[in-house]
Amino acid sequence: MKTLQLICFLVLATSAQLVAQDVDKIETKFDFVQLPTKPLDKSFKNYTSKVIYNAEEKNAKLLADYEAAKIKAEETYQKDLRDYDGLVKKAEQDLEKEKAEYPAKLKAANDAYMKEMELYEQKSTLQKLADKQLANEGKPYKNLPREPYLQAPSKPYKHEPAAPKLNKVFNLQQLAGTYLKMDGYTQGTTNAVNITAEMGDLEVKEPEITSKDMTKFENGKSISYKSFTARVPYKRLIKLRVETAQGVIYDEVPAEISEEKYIKSSGEFTSEYAIKNWWDSQKTRTIENLEMETVDKNMATINEVLNSNFAFKKKTRETVVLIVKDKKQDYSDLNNAYLALLEGYNQLTDDFEKKESKVKIAEAIAIYEKALTESDMENKKARINEEVTLAIYWNLIEAYIWNDDFAKAKTLYTKFSTFDAPKKHKKAMETMNEFGKSQYERYKAFYGK
Repeated sequence: MKTLQLICFLVLATSAQLVAQDVDKIETKFDFVQLPTKPLDKSFKNYTSKVIYNAEEKNAKLLADYEAAKIKAEETYQKDLRDYDGLVKKAEQDLEKEKAEYPAKLKAANDAYMKEMELYEQKSTLQKLADKQLANEGKPYKNLPREPYLQAPSKPYKHEPAAPKLNKVFNLQQLAGTYLKMDGYTQGTTNAVNITAEMGDLEVKEPEITSKDMTKFENGKSISYKSFTARVPYKRLIKLRVETAQGVIYDEVPAEISEEKYIKSSGEFTSEYAIKNWWDSQKTRTIENLEMETVDKNMATINEVLNSNFAFKKKTRETVVLIVKDKKQDYSDLNNAYLALLEGYNQLTDDFEKKESKVKIAEAIAIYEKALTESDMENKKARINEEVTLAIYWNLIEAYIWNDDFAKAKTLYTKFSTFDAPKKHKKAMETMNEFGKSQYERYKAFYGK
């Protein structure tokens, strides 16, 4: 769309400058077949596709481990109960023993106390006065034994394992049918290219918190404070594999998918604690949304990589064709060129070899090239003056590109670059030139020339 906007600006600016001629822009949109950058052997006409994601297998293991953990927890609990019964019984036996021994211990304690008191009473008055500085004034303590009681053990508790978080299960057949289609090939197993997308799990990390010093004004005073923001990194790796009976052609995670992406915190926070509360409140819902979102986006990227590199992807081109109108001059030849050009562009839809479309585009090219022999850019009244010449250049460069005559397109662009044209005009033509370069790289990769 950016390209189209630049083109439209060029056309509108050119139209405004014309006096004798009226250059009209005709916005046109057509489909074409894009050549692959890594073409496969031309003998391959079919493909198979599948998506691998062992969520069911992982979930089965998680559930099996969970059930095993529950059994283990029950076994441990039953053992603890048995041990508990034994401990209770022993505690009761200990209590009976203590009860039987308690009278003798109590008597011994009382006897010891009475004996110590006897000795205390035998002290002189001076000694007793001196002993007043001591604890309890030097009097003996009655150290009676505690009364027996049941020291029951704590009742055992069953430690139930937490239920596992299961992996989201996707319709893998539907994903393959939606995102692993090779344009220009037919689904089939005979002499086929085998396409596999191997999905990994969604990885969501903890928030990365950053802070910066801020200043605000309240009641006429400047107050310094810290502002906190966070971003949460996440990614889901998906590996694309392209292989034939002769071997693997491509087996990697595209760069666009391997890069981490981020969820940014909404607004600013006054503390790390507030950031953590924000994430705790958003985490479950965010992860649920990311499960599907990352699959859709990354599988769409896989589809783009697959078709851009190996298939004949059908794409849409939005461009502008310039036509010239004038009551005093005859431009029927340029109008015929326009009609031929438009017909040729509309025939690009299904044929990557462009056999039929090249015939019509060549007709337009011949007319434009002949018209350029009349070009007189110094004479505003000439039929093919500067404005008409630039319009023909625009149409002709794109026509050369679609006719696979990249050398002529480059030559004409180079010649245009020598003109003292406004920067906006040159920027639009640079965009056209970049498109021509990309088309040439694909042509060279496919045809080897």
